[in-house]
Amino acid sequence: MLQANDDTENDHNAKTPLVRRRTKKTEYVEDDTMKRMKNMDRFRTAGHCFLQKFLAEALGTFTLVLLGDGAVAQVVLGNAARHDQFFGGFLNISVGYGLALMVGICISGGVSGGHLNPAVTLAMAVLGKLKPVQVPVYWAGQYLGAFLAAAVLWGEYADAIKMVETSGSYTSATHGIFASYPFFGTDQVTTLSLAMDQVLGTAMLLIIILAVTDNNNMKIESSLVPITIGLGLTAIHLSFGLNAGSAINPARDFSPRLLSLLAGWKEPFKAADSWFWIPWLLPHVGGVLGAGLYKVMVGCHIKEQE
Repeated sequence: MLQANDDTENDHNAKTPLVRRRTKKTEYVEDDTMKRMKNMDRFRTAGHCFLQKFLAEALGTFTLVLLGDGAVAQVVLGNAARHDQFFGGFLNISVGYGLALMVGICISGGVSGGHLNPAVTLAMAVLGKLKPVQVPVYWAGQYLGAFLAAAVLWGEYADAIKMVETSGSYTSATHGIFASYPFFGTDQVTTLSLAMDQVLGTAMLLIIILAVTDNNNMKIESSLVPITIGLGLTAIHLSFGLNAGSAINPARDFSPRLLSLLAGWKEPFKAADSWFWIPWLLPHVGGVLGAGLYKVMVGCHIKEQE
């Protein structure tokens, strides 16, 4: 019996490592499965987050361009069709765009921050306030929203455009509804002046945005942020609209410009010596410059005082 007991114990001892090995392997498989599930959850969460921000930027930019360019359309088409100034002038456009930005920020601000402008998104990424991987997502939403808004506006004012374009084809009389163009010929205003116009205007926009949203500065209530930034845009339009209309937003200018080309306007990308690249690219430079100036001249010093 002792021998039998010894054999039983030996058998038990011999089997134990196998059981342990199986347990360790099972635990390894379970751990690997859990890691994969967690990674899948992270991907789903990240994808859902990206989709949220994409949709918010698309709808916010759609609203900005629809109401902003709508103000332009009402002034241009209303005055031309009525042959009077009943619908106002550039002041109406400036206020209209400021209010349009306010509404766009109210719609998207709680989800994406309400950038509604590729230059703003790039500047925020440079400052570390936005992950670089999110930049293309924001840009895609902004350009798509602006294009859809231009398409809706084109349909909304199709009849009024026909009243103004009596020749039956689209001309420069109405192309300014969708995109910005120099008010003077390029023989009178240099490319350098037009470039500086876009850089300066966008730099001021970023300074305004960062100042308004800086909790260490004036501590403006979040409910007042949209209207304050909107008034800032209005101020920029009223001060720097002469040279080229103060687009200072690549999505707001490029996407409707593309729509106007597809709709039948002949020279949206050729007018004024193909100046379209200036309001498309240079606001990015101005945005980063303005963000850097605020950070160096104001933001850093506020933190040092605290």
